[in-house]
Amino acid sequence: MTPTQIELVQKAWGKVTALNNSYVAEVYEELFRLSPELSALFPDHPQLPVTKVSETLNTVITSLEQLDALGFIIRDLGRRHQKFNVQSHQFDLLKQAMTVVLARRLEGRFTPELAAAWSQMYDEVAALMQEGLRQPTDTLA
Repeated sequence: MTPTQIELVQKAWGKVTALNNSYVAEVYEELFRLSPELSALFPDHPQLPVTKVSETLNTVITSLEQLDALGFIIRDLGRRHQKFNVQSHQFDLLKQAMTVVLARRLEGRFTPELAAAWSQMYDEVAALMQEGLRQPTDTLA
């Protein structure tokens, strides 16, 4: 990502979240609307990990300048998603849900430049998570 793309994504993130968990809750709603069968991955549906996901997204997005340094953490996050039976193709659905919610919240401020920057950011982070998702798990964890 370019510095300009990073700035666009971080400013947009600050406008839609302000450390508020409602963005992630809305993303889950959109994700389940797009693919209702995904709700089966969350047997404790009312107990969605909204706060944890919000905090993780905030850490990653506010640290995009250090994405290379965060790579091992993001890969490990992907590896840990194996236990939830997450599949690589589901990342496309999540990208769609996250983008729809971002665009909805930003309304007219969701520019083509921001859309491209957001897409680039998501693709880079998702690629790292998917690397982790493909890693063999150790039997001790």
